[in-house]
Amino acid sequence: MGAMISEVKSQIDKMDNLKQKQDEIKEALENMQLMATDQLDLFNERIRNPGYDTHLIPISKILDNFQYIMCTTSNHDKIGTSIKEAIKDFSTGTIANGIANLAENIFKRLLGESSGDRFLQTHYTISVDELGGIARLDTLFFVYNFRAAGLRDTAGSVCAACVVKSSADVTSIDDNTLRVIVNQCFETSDKNLRKQILAEVQAAVAESRKHPEPPLKLENGSKSGHRQLDGPEAKPVERPDEEDVGAQEEM
Repeated sequence: MGAMISEVKSQIDKMDNLKQKQDEIKEALENMQLMATDQLDLFNERIRNPGYDTHLIPISKILDNFQYIMCTTSNHDKIGTSIKEAIKDFSTGTIANGIANLAENIFKRLLGESSGDRFLQTHYTISVDELGGIARLDTLFFVYNFRAAGLRDTAGSVCAACVVKSSADVTSIDDNTLRVIVNQCFETSDKNLRKQILAEVQAAVAESRKHPEPPLKLENGSKSGHRQLDGPEAKPVERPDEEDVGAQEEM
């Protein structure tokens, strides 16, 4: 009888320990997600700040973004493919392949490193859509490797990625800069892929320079000779004739 009671107590203790470990896992994962979320929020704020880095290719408008956070075990083989699928709505073809190659290389290198280490890398590049529109893609990759009781067999790292798509203003960028940017942003891709990306970007830039933004049209204002902006909000500025002014003074 005493042996049976002892066995029951042992099973209860195991269940309590399991629940405690599950709670520890949940709390640890929530903390890791909060840490990654903070990094993504800071990244987005920097992109919205035009004074953060004046040497980047300027943007006109932020169009869209996506971000995701995931906990992973030691199997990182499909991370590059997952990122490519996640960004397919932002960019397709050679650009997507280039970013997928970059992401796969970064995560393979960073995941599984020493426990407690944090790694963060940011990149940006330019992409061309099917209509020749040029966008700037800012990417962030964040990895935190951790090890805790109850987590060894379930999760060893948390990784986060963010891609922000903005319309780019590349009219003032010279060809040499375009070549350097493409080569640097897609350095992990083979030479032929980099050449294809460069050709797409060069063609899109050339097309955008053929169709610059139309300048504001100026026309002479009524009687005053002042130049007024031509548009729905423009109204002629009328000033009284000199004869009218004199007549008013005599009265």
